[in-house]
Amino acid sequence: MAAHMKISAHLDRGWDLCEKGDFGGAEKSARMILRLDKGAPEGYLLLGAIANGRGDPEAALAQFERAMEIDPSYLEPILHAAETCLCALDDAERACELAQLALEHTGDDPNLFADALLIKADAELSAGQDEAARATLSELPEDGLEDPGVHLRAGRLWLDLGAPERAERALRRVLDASSDDGDAWHALGMVAEARGVQREMVKCWRKVRELDLRDRRVPWALGEAAFEKIAEQALFELPERIRALLSNVPILVSDYPSLEIVAEGNDPRMMGFFSGVPYPEKSTLGGAAAHLDCIFLYQRNIERASRTKAEMLEEIRTTLLHETGHFFGLSERELEAIGLG
Repeated sequence: MAAHMKISAHLDRGWDLCEKGDFGGAEKSARMILRLDKGAPEGYLLLGAIANGRGDPEAALAQFERAMEIDPSYLEPILHAAETCLCALDDAERACELAQLALEHTGDDPNLFADALLIKADAELSAGQDEAARATLSELPEDGLEDPGVHLRAGRLWLDLGAPERAERALRRVLDASSDDGDAWHALGMVAEARGVQREMVKCWRKVRELDLRDRRVPWALGEAAFEKIAEQALFELPERIRALLSNVPILVSDYPSLEIVAEGNDPRMMGFFSGVPYPEKSTLGGAAAHLDCIFLYQRNIERASRTKAEMLEEIRTTLLHETGHFFGLSERELEAIGLG
């Protein structure tokens, strides 16, 4: 009993530290669990989550699979493995298999059933199996699910499947539980955008901005000087020709998109923004009015999408390439086509 209580205490502490981005402290807790019981699948599950947080999905998957071997009926490592395959390893087929395996073991637990079902639908959508994803998502009960996160993910999936009405219905359930859920407001803004309702979209975007600025910074947030140093490194790693064309375009780090930019209908959670005249449209005639071009990097949004310095560097690099595409006159659709959407 004493060992069981110690394991529970280390588990609670480990997951708390993992959520805060303290992966070293979380690993100490996981190792203590396995010292107390080398066959504890919960310890390997925690190690897998830590590996994911450190940006090593292959190692994470190995830990989840070890937990699954120890206890094949333990659903958490199956679900974590499926998410890792889907989101980090781009293996939608394996993610779908694991989600189906989880569905076979959920029993009467509606929340675990919902989690497995959503992962399966997401994997099918990622694999281009839209009809299968629709059928899977339609199995999700609209009532009796207490976790707002279930409805949030369902809403996003319905939106990706081109069903904004179903998406809004799910998202409203999230806001019924918490009217200050920024993720739900953001998704509702995307619903309004899909419907072409500009005024409603901007209303949602402004609400997101208000909530995001009120929220705490992520635990791994950097100081402005440290972030700018990473941005400089990312800029240096761009191809030489692009750096030459950008030599007179200031790269400005800003905390978050301004209210004016959001009010114009821009996504408040965008990573960057090009302000100016695209290169192909610039006048070569003498006497033309000078226009200041610049690229904004939004630190808070980039930090939200990153959990390590390496991830942050890659995110800044991708954002710079994306906004450079706008500088060269490429549309969002064209940028998506070359993998910079």
